[in-house]
Amino acid sequence: MAKSEDIDLYSPLPPDEIAHKLKAIMDDPMTTATARVYGSGSQYDMTLRYARRNVQNPMAPTLEAAMEPEGEGTRITGTLGLTRSGRLFPFVWHGFLSLFVIVGVTVAWFVPEALLFGVIFAGIPLFMMVVGALAFRAGGAKDDEDRREILRFLSRELDARPTA
Repeated sequence: MAKSEDIDLYSPLPPDEIAHKLKAIMDDPMTTATARVYGSGSQYDMTLRYARRNVQNPMAPTLEAAMEPEGEGTRITGTLGLTRSGRLFPFVWHGFLSLFVIVGVTVAWFVPEALLFGVIFAGIPLFMMVVGALAFRAGGAKDDEDRREILRFLSRELDARPTA
């Protein structure tokens, strides 16, 4: 899992113009696009994510940024990475399933006649933990590409550039 990175950009467009432009882009269904940046925003903040058609990935990197007027344009500051829930979910998943593994191993260890029950009670959650870890890894395989696409979108549509 990649860490979140701080984003500090400047766009020559004023905040309200950015908000109108984002709304117009997000309102376009882009029915022929195989992937696109989507999200929401106002003249104060924006949330953007890169999405592929027919692929659901709630753990995809997300840009959460605040917008403030600066000179004639807008300063966009925020983070690009997993949301808070995206960062916490793997820990909650493995923590919850660990409880079942502990109970199953304890039963198997201290109650010899319940060995099969204990092995099953621990084995299934252990299997789910392995599958979950593989799924989290597979879900993050395109994180770098998603980040690049979000930054390209900001550069192309809002002429946003890193601040000096």
